[in-house]
Amino acid sequence: MNKTININLANMFFHIDEDAYKNLQRYLNAIKRSFTDSQGRDEILADIEARVAELFAERLKTDRQVVGMKEVQEVIDIMGQPEDYLVDDEIFEDEPKATSTSNNQTTGTVSTRKLYRDYDNKFIAGVCAGLAQYFGVDSLWVRLLAIIIVFAGVGSPILVYFILWVIIPKATTTSEKLAMAGKPANISNIEKKIKEGLDDVQESLQDVNFEQVGQKAKSGASSFFDSIGHIIETFLKIFGKFFGVIFIITAASILISIIMSALGFSFFNLEFLEGRDFFNYQDLGILNHTSPWVLALLALFAVGIPALVLFILGMKIVVKNSRSIGTPAKTILIVLWIAACLGIAYIASSAAWHQNKEISISSTKEIAISKNDTIKVRMVKNEDFSGSLRRYHHDYRVEHDENGNEILFSRSVRLIVKSTQRENARVRISRSANGLTDEDARQRAQGINYNYTFENNTLKLDGYFLFDKDDKYNNQEVQIELFLPEGAIIYPHKNTRSFHRNYGDVGDILPSDYNSEEHYHQVIDEELQCLDCPSSKSKNRKSRKKNQRDITINSEKVDINIKNKDKDVNLNVLRDSVPTDTNN
Repeated sequence: MNKTININLANMFFHIDEDAYKNLQRYLNAIKRSFTDSQGRDEILADIEARVAELFAERLKTDRQVVGMKEVQEVIDIMGQPEDYLVDDEIFEDEPKATSTSNNQTTGTVSTRKLYRDYDNKFIAGVCAGLAQYFGVDSLWVRLLAIIIVFAGVGSPILVYFILWVIIPKATTTSEKLAMAGKPANISNIEKKIKEGLDDVQESLQDVNFEQVGQKAKSGASSFFDSIGHIIETFLKIFGKFFGVIFIITAASILISIIMSALGFSFFNLEFLEGRDFFNYQDLGILNHTSPWVLALLALFAVGIPALVLFILGMKIVVKNSRSIGTPAKTILIVLWIAACLGIAYIASSAAWHQNKEISISSTKEIAISKNDTIKVRMVKNEDFSGSLRRYHHDYRVEHDENGNEILFSRSVRLIVKSTQRENARVRISRSANGLTDEDARQRAQGINYNYTFENNTLKLDGYFLFDKDDKYNNQEVQIELFLPEGAIIYPHKNTRSFHRNYGDVGDILPSDYNSEEHYHQVIDEELQCLDCPSSKSKNRKSRKKNQRDITINSEKVDINIKNKDKDVNLNVLRDSVPTDTNN
């Protein structure tokens, strides 16, 4: 049985199998021999060891897991063999530099860019330089675009910059700088990156001219911005932690609520809840036939996945170096969320389509009311199903008849009073309902059971109607139109008040104010005029005032006006023509 050895790579400790350790040592020694005379040898080897440690950490699920030959070989395949790279730069003067590309293709490493702040090319914090690296453009264009956005005042660009400053990590290691440029972190690229940095340092030390002076000015500006940036960064981190905690609490509350609701809706008996008949007795298309656990699962995915994302975001803000859930998990969550949203949209559209058509069926009957006749109108309540007598729009509930059978009961009844040129009054009963097709809506409207009676000049209208549970509720409604001839008198009972509260252009001539009931109204000129309302008495008093005599005296003359129904008499007398006694 092989022994386990503890090693330290770039300040990271690993448990490694003895054979794997020997293979790794041979590999690292070969790398050291390859860079014996290379410039920046120590920096190159340190970065290579750091990259090896990163690759080991990515492959270990737990801290106690032992690194074996498999993990070592995978790391070697990614980093490449030392002999695959020619260290001496002079060798490449006449040869094409295709070694790293070919090796990349053989190892199967995919070069993908990662977003970091490019601190080496920063002006303030390296955000614009990092975005330029990520999108593969010159940083100058990104900075110009940022300046234009700032002066244009689009949104809050400065605040957005500071937020990006906080949430985008800085590229510190060589592997992160290579990932920022979309290059694989292997031996060749690490060597080139470090040599480029050493060359830049040498150039900056050799060139002492106006460019160096400008660089110092830039450095001074950077230091100033760094000081301000550190202060702002501290405050933003504090606020970030606060919002992270808020995100975690909010997301956890949503997740617990939606999970408990989904479990309760799927597996527990919820008949004690009000409105439990919603899915059973309404015409909701495919929603009526969908299992509760399917609906609960769709709601769980549609609401729970965004809440989970919010929870993970809060954890990343609060906890440093929190691990990502991984690309496969992200892909699965996105697919599930899109599928849940599409499923909910399909079910909702099916329910909406089942209310697409509306059909109204009418029946008209004459009643023995003519000119100067009086008709009394009152509503009748159902003593078995409801003690109240009031109109409720879009109302239905489940009741049981005398045989114990379920039946649907509604008080969605509307009363409209209109005038007619015919000699006799008539009543029109309109039954309406919705459905997926015209035929569905027509059958549902025909299934409405509504009654009324007329005797002793009294029209008794049911304030309710019944329909079969198999028809399901789909906006069933009853509308009563009472047509009265010229000169007919109507006396509405006080219980009709809520049933004839009509708004809009429906042609109702019965006033909707609260003083119209319990009074006699006569049809005159296609309108109703109250015969015994308090307002009509005041009108009579006003008409009597028109018959009074008016006498006006001013400084020049006396005007006497006498008005009555037959004639008007106006007499004007000059002040100087007759004697005047002001005391009388």
